[in-house]
Amino acid sequence: MKEVAAKARVSTATVSKCLRDAPGVSAPTRERVKLAATRLGYRPHPYISALMRNRRKRAGRASSPVLAFVTAFSEPDGWRKAPSPLVRLLHAGAMDRADERGYKLEHFWLHQDGMSSYRFGEMLRARGIRGVMLPPFPDLDKRIDMAWPQFSVVSHGLTVAHPVFHRTSNDHYQSMMLALQESRRRGYRRPGFAMDGPLGGRLEYRWEAAFLVGRARMGFDEGVEPYFFTSWDARAAARWLRREKPDVLISLLREDHLAEIKKHGIRIPRDLGAISLSVHEPGSMLSGIRQNVRLMGVLAIDKLINLVERGETGVPAHPVTLTIDGVWNEGATLRRRCTDGFGGHEGI
Repeated sequence: MKEVAAKARVSTATVSKCLRDAPGVSAPTRERVKLAATRLGYRPHPYISALMRNRRKRAGRASSPVLAFVTAFSEPDGWRKAPSPLVRLLHAGAMDRADERGYKLEHFWLHQDGMSSYRFGEMLRARGIRGVMLPPFPDLDKRIDMAWPQFSVVSHGLTVAHPVFHRTSNDHYQSMMLALQESRRRGYRRPGFAMDGPLGGRLEYRWEAAFLVGRARMGFDEGVEPYFFTSWDARAAARWLRREKPDVLISLLREDHLAEIKKHGIRIPRDLGAISLSVHEPGSMLSGIRQNVRLMGVLAIDKLINLVERGETGVPAHPVTLTIDGVWNEGATLRRRCTDGFGGHEGI
């Protein structure tokens, strides 16, 4: 840093501020220091960086650098009330990891005081915030127009309407294949797939593609037409189930969805096996895929902090998607496994 300071004709303290994008330095000075650092091949020492993070943590949360967790629900605490706990679990994992690494994660509501996206970004910058984490937005077409070159950004989920940043995601293709493999082990023959159509599109049809390929490759009956909807309707779902007659349903199921289906005289798992593609807690009564959203929050924050500390900002030219394999949750909404391919079973 002394060499960079001498080259740029500034103090080492100014070099430190410039390389951390700390406030209080003019744009021309910051640019001159970064150019000097680049020409000299300056790289922060990872052990020294870790030491400084620990020192910031010991100094107390009040002095910890802040990262923004930005939601865009219709009300400030909409993410805390949503039926799906996905955003809450994502936030919990991210907040714990940020604290471990000497940072503080704060929630910000995009629609605060009715300000525009651009003005919202200016507010974050005025507070000295350089790192932004974007969880999934309820509005699939939502676009945020901020001065992205001023921020390091990591998002969660695929094909979000705002620019594509580095992101974390469940491996949807692997998860569906796992669901079909578990169906086959239990002797099911006619898997049915039901999905929120707009959400499936947002996920680049990965669940649907894996279902169609896996169903054909694993020798299932291919006669069940997939069911796509724009909002969950148990009555319509029951009509589809009676018409298509699948013996196992694979979908984004919650416990309240199954309770509604049962009201229409369909017994689970005696009449119909049920696999949820998004089981959120280990030990859930739902059989299906546990996405481990907390871990995704941890990994998203690790990536975000790395971007912030390297000074990498803006929309990346080559965004990286970090996918996490789903793991099987046994639950109680499927019959027991058999030992040899397709076979007969007793309900549980």
